Amino acid sequence: MSTPALIGVAAFRGTYTARHVQLGEAPEVLVPLLRRIWTDTFDRDINKMAAALLARTWLRLAVNPKPRRWDRHPPVPGVGYPTATGPDTLWRGSLREGVDGPVEWLYLLHLEHRRLVAYEATVHGCWLRHSAHHLDPDEDLFVTEPALDDGGGPDMTVCTVCGAVDEIDHVEVPSMAGYGLDTITSCNRCGSLIATDPIFGDHLVRKPWPPSPPATGGASGSTG
Repeated sequence: MSTPALIGVAAFRGTYTARHVQLGEAPEVLVPLLRRIWTDTFDRDINKMAAALLARTWLRLAVNPKPRRWDRHPPVPGVGYPTATGPDTLWRGSLREGVDGPVEWLYLLHLEHRRLVAYEATVHGCWLRHSAHHLDPDEDLFVTEPALDDGGGPDMTVCTVCGAVDEIDHVEVPSMAGYGLDTITSCNRCGSLIATDPIFGDHLVRKPWPPSPPATGGASGSTG
């Protein structure tokens, strides 16, 4: 179901610049859409994509928006429908500040990592990091997949290196930087991990899989 959201670009020390999307979506819908916009419209140029998203306030994002008779503003090819109502405001904020207005999601592009981080508004009026996604899905270390059973069970978290399901540990502690959190998300089976901190960003480690067999000694002697 569509819900108000902000989409923008992450900056220094948790600050950001963003635009309002009146009919935004939850990450399971908007992340694949933004990946298509990045690939199909901007030929994987994240800087051009960010500039286009920040150029307007949006009614809805779409890969192939069609002109409609009632639109006061024409759609932007390959990006979406600009809004015709409300102020055309460029939002400037900080993740440490309270949520301003009826907004449920915040999506921030990290240009240097070609990465998208989704935050959700909590009942306490602050932003909580929900998920992180490389724009190139092949770079995702852990992905969420539908449940294996047919009974509508909960989604499962899958390691893209070894295929382990729901064997993921996540640890976060106050950062030595003096703000934000240091985090480590790791696979218990193969040891692949992604570590983040507010200063250096992401550090992703993919372990070899399957692991190399242990070294063996020389050939055994023949038997008589």
